[in-house]
Amino acid sequence: METQRLSLNTDNMSNFQQWKQANGDDFSLWDYLGGVANIEVALAFTKLFLPDVVEHEGGIFLLETFHLETYKQWQAKLADDLAAIEQVMNHQHIDDLLPGSECVGIDNLFYLGQLIKQMWANHLKSLYPQRSFKVSCDRDEYTVVVTFHQMLSRNNNQHLGFARC
Repeated sequence: METQRLSLNTDNMSNFQQWKQANGDDFSLWDYLGGVANIEVALAFTKLFLPDVVEHEGGIFLLETFHLETYKQWQAKLADDLAAIEQVMNHQHIDDLLPGSECVGIDNLFYLGQLIKQMWANHLKSLYPQRSFKVSCDRDEYTVVVTFHQMLSRNNNQHLGFARC
């Protein structure tokens, strides 16, 4: 998997810019972290970047957002299409997860979404090396959505307990 080069625009980060103005041009993002972040928030972010997942009926889902009743509703609506169920249940709007997202601009929100996409893809590959996943990050002018689902083939379906065609 090729790693995509991402670019963060700190000009749209008003709080960081205030700190930089007060501390000089050499003030870095790491300096900023030392001034405003704390270890508990950093630890919480590990679960966004490398989330816990749960396997249910051959599907892989974000543990934080998995609910059996919701799964059953999507299973009925999507005619047992496991990849479609995973895709809809695993989708996350970045701006809903993090307050203030609208202030940093859609390009920076997309930057974060792309980073999460890369981390989720690598994480899923390390947890399930025998399976293939599609991890995507999509945007429009207002929001960024990250999601994943398995790329199910006939061979994959066999080990998930599905009948081969």
